[in-house]
Amino acid sequence: MFDRLERLLPFVQKPVQYVGGEVNAQISDWDACNVRWALMYPDAYEVGLPNQGVQILYEVLNEQPDTLAERTYSVWPDLEALMREHGVPQFTLESHRPVGAFDVLGLSFSTELGYTNMLTALDLAGIPLHSVDRDESHPVVVAGGHAAFNPETIADFIDVAVAGDGETVVLAISEVVREWKAAGSPDGRDELLLRLAGLDHVYVPRFYDVEYLPDGRIRRVVPNRPDVAWRVAKATLMDLDAWPYPKTPLVPLAETVHERASVEIFRGCTRGCRFCQAGMITRPVRERSITGIGEMVKASVDSTGFEEVGLLSLSSADHSEIAAVAKGL
Repeated sequence: MFDRLERLLPFVQKPVQYVGGEVNAQISDWDACNVRWALMYPDAYEVGLPNQGVQILYEVLNEQPDTLAERTYSVWPDLEALMREHGVPQFTLESHRPVGAFDVLGLSFSTELGYTNMLTALDLAGIPLHSVDRDESHPVVVAGGHAAFNPETIADFIDVAVAGDGETVVLAISEVVREWKAAGSPDGRDELLLRLAGLDHVYVPRFYDVEYLPDGRIRRVVPNRPDVAWRVAKATLMDLDAWPYPKTPLVPLAETVHERASVEIFRGCTRGCRFCQAGMITRPVRERSITGIGEMVKASVDSTGFEEVGLLSLSSADHSEIAAVAKGL
């Protein structure tokens, strides 16, 4: 499909953001993989490429022998108009395949501002906006990230919401999709979603009914069938040293909002501010060790050539050994 896209690029700003081929991008054999993910940060390339969550899942999935993950980002309005005019669908950067050809479309929402970008991408991809209108030929639309903790806002448009840390959950989703496809896709899309609903930390909106109070607040959420969980607990990755991702961060081709290696030094927050969603939903605090941080910094710099490193967390100065971390670097 790249030849069709290439003809449009001379007429848009910053065309390099749509061509792919970044340092450390991973291209897998399409036919050799049984489970195919398109990962999307629903914002422009310059904002989405540095996103740590997407880069982590990108590597975790691509390390699996029969799984591939490619990336897609929101396109700017100039390219969107041309894509609609010339019938070019939403595409991934690695192979420039249509997003609609993948098994799973995984979206990482940092803020609610990405919701409308998701709808635009679905429309460009030719994927029905409403979950109930999709069949087994369409990707399973999975939402994760901080802004997916209250998925009811977008429940009509997604198939699955993942609560909490995604590293282990995406592997479990892949296994379910793999087994369902190997069995010949029995009973269609509803059966696949029912199998996904049986996983820990996975919420499938169509299997739940939401009751509201007169003032619009949610009264309760109850299953509408007996074989799904009453409550969906968040996933919490306790040992960060066991998951040293990303090991080989992507190096952008176009200017991005963050142009440096980034190493997550802990998750959670010690402060407990009630106004802060991130601090509440990422509890408990889990620190990466000094050794683990040092190894990740070295691996990131060696594989990218970046001259700056960011130590990421909700409040990095609150790492219990931050002075030793800084001295060690």
